[in-house]
Amino acid sequence: MRKFSALLRPYLQNVLNLTRHENNVTQENMAEIFYMSTRSYCDLERGKSGFFAVSLIILLAGLPDDVMVWVVRGFFSLLLDALDEEVI
Repeated sequence: MRKFSALLRPYLQNVLNLTRHENNVTQENMAEIFYMSTRSYCDLERGKSGFFAVSLIILLAGLPDDVMVWVVRGFFSLLLDALDEEVI
């Protein structure tokens, strides 16, 4: 499972960035949504730290259903492509 973390972290960084910018929300506001400090949120968005399961669930729960499915399936497709290419 650890080998998939190298794929997941940048993928979720992009999801966070897109979500925040599309909704015109500040990093401070996003930190509040995730019940964390602004610094911790910024580290997530920059990929300096990884998601805890709770943070991931909060992110997914805050997305519209169709976007949530798109995010999950998008990562799964990325994972399958990487396995086919034996990148990881």
